[in-house]
Amino acid sequence: MISSVKRILIPTDFSECSKNALKYASAIAGAVGARITLLHVIDPPFNFPSNIDGVLDYLQENAEQHLEKMKESVTQNKSGEKIKVDSKIRIGKPVSQILEAIDDLNIDLVTLGSATENSSRKALFGSVSTDILLKSHKPVLAIPENITSVDFSNILFTTNFRHNDMRNLEKTADFASLFDSDIHVLHVSEKSDLSTDIKFRGLKELTAEKEVYKKVEFHLKTGKDFFDGISDFVKEYSISMIVMNRYKKSIVGMLMEKNHTKQMSIYTTVPILVFIGDKEKETS
Repeated sequence: MISSVKRILIPTDFSECSKNALKYASAIAGAVGARITLLHVIDPPFNFPSNIDGVLDYLQENAEQHLEKMKESVTQNKSGEKIKVDSKIRIGKPVSQILEAIDDLNIDLVTLGSATENSSRKALFGSVSTDILLKSHKPVLAIPENITSVDFSNILFTTNFRHNDMRNLEKTADFASLFDSDIHVLHVSEKSDLSTDIKFRGLKELTAEKEVYKKVEFHLKTGKDFFDGISDFVKEYSISMIVMNRYKKSIVGMLMEKNHTKQMSIYTTVPILVFIGDKEKETS
């Protein structure tokens, strides 16, 4: 559960989107009393073998200065206490070092900036962010680079009625309760049929029976394209954050594909929180 999060990791390259991620992480840390760890990974410049030690020393010293500035920018929590922030520097390939840090530092939530890359199959999120979204066994909150203010007021939870969607809806409700957010549960179906209606009604009734959350609405939409359906819903309901469930084969993976980037451009303006759908190592 997000309310029990103790440690939040922010991989940073000191870009504006990393600073946006810090704003969101600070809001969450302030609400739950979590510690923030800033992580910068230095990718060794092996094209300078004759002076590699000197180059690494310079890069590390420069990174330490940037990390200190980021620490100073962190605001106080609701009680007026300074949010606890530490920092780490690792040397190696960013994706592998970030994934290792999640384990080594007992991280509960990863918050990262998602910059766009033109002419790439990972154009929506950037290569490092994409790989972390797809490989992390802890929840990941991706913040687009053009977000200017923190907003959790209107949360969209997308569902395909998979086996752990209810568990993750409960986690979403736990998160929403921290900020008194509204939750919209959405399923987009290619056609209206009895099977879909039964699953939709079942999820709705089970949510009410379990008293998961008071401020939740259910929406069943019909459309040929799932991604278009979500994008239209985001605009219509002024969604401030999207929650998705990542299974071995799911829409999270499909989202990264180049052929979906055009209709999914709405996701460059809305944060995405990805929960693990399959029972891997994720236990928070």
